Amino acid sequence: MNRTLRIVAIVVAVLIVLLVVAPFLIPVDKFRPTIEEKASQALGRNVQLGNLSLSLFSGSLSAESLSIGDDPKFSKSPFLTAKSLKVGVEIMPLIFSKTLNITGITIESPEVTLLHNAAGDWNYSSLGGASAKSSKSATSTADLSVQKFTLKDGRIIVGSTSSQKRSTYDHVSIVASNFSMTSKFPVTVTADLPAGGKLKLDGTAGPIDQEDASLTPLNAKLEITSLNLASTGFVDSSAGLGGLLDLSADLSSQNGQAASKGNVKISKALFIAGGSAAGVPVTVDFDTKYNLRKNSGVLNPSTLKIGSAAAHLNGTYNTAG
Repeated sequence: MNRTLRIVAIVVAVLIVLLVVAPFLIPVDKFRPTIEEKASQALGRNVQLGNLSLSLFSGSLSAESLSIGDDPKFSKSPFLTAKSLKVGVEIMPLIFSKTLNITGITIESPEVTLLHNAAGDWNYSSLGGASAKSSKSATSTADLSVQKFTLKDGRIIVGSTSSQKRSTYDHVSIVASNFSMTSKFPVTVTADLPAGGKLKLDGTAGPIDQEDASLTPLNAKLEITSLNLASTGFVDSSAGLGGLLDLSADLSSQNGQAASKGNVKISKALFIAGGSAAGVPVTVDFDTKYNLRKNSGVLNPSTLKIGSAAAHLNGTYNTAG
């Protein structure tokens, strides 16, 4: 029995030594240029990583920092920066054949800047677009797939190229399972809103549109509580729109055509700059279709209520610029 215990103790000790020593024997930092190159090709943006280290306990590579460049038409500053990046890997192929098989990606505490210009175009639209197509590896985009993609405790800053005013969405979380650039995948997004309130989106997205990422197909349920309309960053503050919004809607988009159906409640509604806020809530049961390329839409028969008064609305609208 004592001999058996000694053998077990020796085996355990050897395994512990391997777990401690192996990361120093595997030159994982040599994979950094490969990861940067593949990520840059897939996104069509310059991707830079800090030094890489290996943890056998968690089965992951860790980068000290992450930076993704912005579309130069919008900004010279990074589109995304993060304190750290963890890449889950298959350990045995890495140890014995120096093969890098990625199982998951986790971005820690990122900061993303979303900017739109006067024409209504966004800086994220070109992600994976024309610059990625012109890369040396035509298959790089198709090769980018992971079992789980996670963005943890992020911050999204939203604004316009024509104004220095920005709105901030904190504690942003994004989880996508079986993520791929070329197929549909489940995704969940949660965030704290700029002036209080919560946002949650749960559904499926993909495949990523290779011409314009904003046209990526989506089917999801959107829930928003206590959104201050004056602080969204998506609407020009000079328009005078204000109030607290609660929304529940089903969203879908395909081939540049989006549809949404649900209900919204606006408390202390304000629709004209310098006007007075409504004393009773405004509620709308809506059904609309929207052309993402033309920034115009059709409002199907919908009902608007202010107190006991009701109106039935339908028609067309245009938000370009």
